[in-house]
Amino acid sequence: MERLNENLKTEFSIAASALRKRLKERPDRENLRDLIEKSGLGRFKRSRRMTNDELKSLSEKGGIVGVDGSTNSTAGSFPYVITVQQSLAKSTAVQEEIYYSRVLCPLFMQEDMDEAEYLELTKSSLASLEAMAAIEAVEKLKPAVILVDGSLVRLKIEAKSLWGDLKKAAIDKGILLVGVVEGITTKIISAALKESLPEAMKGACDWELLFGALDVGEGLEVVPTGLKEGFRTVFMRTSLDPKPIGIDLLEEQYEYMEQVENLVFTLTPQDGRGIPLWLDLVDKKVKISDALLEGLLKAYLGEDFSEFLTPKRAKRSP
Repeated sequence: MERLNENLKTEFSIAASALRKRLKERPDRENLRDLIEKSGLGRFKRSRRMTNDELKSLSEKGGIVGVDGSTNSTAGSFPYVITVQQSLAKSTAVQEEIYYSRVLCPLFMQEDMDEAEYLELTKSSLASLEAMAAIEAVEKLKPAVILVDGSLVRLKIEAKSLWGDLKKAAIDKGILLVGVVEGITTKIISAALKESLPEAMKGACDWELLFGALDVGEGLEVVPTGLKEGFRTVFMRTSLDPKPIGIDLLEEQYEYMEQVENLVFTLTPQDGRGIPLWLDLVDKKVKISDALLEGLLKAYLGEDFSEFLTPKRAKRSP
């Protein structure tokens, strides 16, 4: 056992050294900004807080709708799994809330599927629920702006049967459709600067490179490429948190990009994690917690059968 512990320490030390090396080789702030500007990848922009009159005008035009979704699955072994999902569209100006929900279970699918296929299904299902909530919000709530939690590209890919309807409805009604991305996974900057970056940073995510490289209220608007074609994207620091967020906007609505940046910046608490407060409120309201899921299991499946879905690891002593 002692030897195992020593091996663990050695391997952990190696992993930590690799992480430290990668962090040390990150370009410094000024060097990175210089590389980006010279490459033609994008331009740095500064946003401002909107005035009370501007916010009032926005409210009079229909306000803001936040759209988010939540998914949670029981802990049983596949295929003894039940997945509960819901989406919510909530307005700052109208009391009515729009919910869509779905329950999935591999045992009751029309076609047999393995675990990987089921995971893909749950992803596309949740995206579809969010798209459905956004489409109904366009028709019923008639906001000035819809803030979607996550990238618009994700909806285009994972809810492709509904994406065209959502995009058309937003453009036809003159409603700004905005994606707000907390967990940036794109590698646009490292792809564009691959010849200029240290070896350890080639393939780095955009958030890694931009961490601490932007001032509060500053963004980097990047040239549309690859999956981002048809969209305009800005990486932005909206609070004291040095990790940037992403903002997606339809190419057709690009003329409103500055207004969108100002709005997102205004709605985000300075001491927060960088996400507009309204989206955080929607997230908390739509979230399907473990406690809620456990309550549903016991209420509708019964103690005996809910026990059947509980894995042995959940019964380990602390």
